[in-house]
Amino acid sequence: MRMFDDLDRRLQYGPGMRAQRLVEAGFLVVAFFAGDLRFAYVTFGLIALQSLSPRIVPVALVVAMFAPPPKTHHLSDLYFDLAGTRGACAISVVVQGASIWLVRSGHGALGWLMLAFPTASFLLAPTVGFCCGCAIYVAGREVLARIGVAKRYANGASDIDVDTASARGRQ
Repeated sequence: MRMFDDLDRRLQYGPGMRAQRLVEAGFLVVAFFAGDLRFAYVTFGLIALQSLSPRIVPVALVVAMFAPPPKTHHLSDLYFDLAGTRGACAISVVVQGASIWLVRSGHGALGWLMLAFPTASFLLAPTVGFCCGCAIYVAGREVLARIGVAKRYANGASDIDVDTASARGRQ
């Protein structure tokens, strides 16, 4: 697992996942303006891959090859959970799949409306740090933890220092 440590760090804290989300959002925005679901299928495929493994992110991997992980953490790093993206992507696959099915089965207005939710989330995640799928995943995990079905915290969760001045003082 040591070989994945640097990759995971680059994906979690570098700009790769932001670029990945912007590309996914871009395909959905083009689908809206073109009225063509084929663009939505691209995002659906990218998200389906990520629901299998958070490391199957072609755009983020290309960006991670060229951009090193940041030396200091940002406040948004507190809430990022690479493993949690699988759950968020699985939720998104369900919503996008239902949306595409609704559009294809003649319920265009409802299907496009539902497709607007993941589109908005993919735009908000890299810009302001809010991901609706992540919020639903975390809330669901919390409910499962309260009833004793899941662990309270994600595997590998750890504290990070975002205040570099006080972090230097503790060393």
